[in-house]
Amino acid sequence: MVVIPIGQTKNGLPIGVQIVGKRWQDLELLAIAQKLTEVTGKLKLPP
Repeated sequence: MVVIPIGQTKNGLPIGVQIVGKRWQDLELLAIAQKLTEVTGKLKLPP
């Protein structure tokens, strides 16, 4: 399981994605998380 932040609501609450895969498939999950991070961009901290 991998959890990554992908954004925030209009009120500044965090939004995340949880990716769950088969046992011993950690590298595949990390690759998916990396691609999602590339698509969504870096998380911007609230002011």
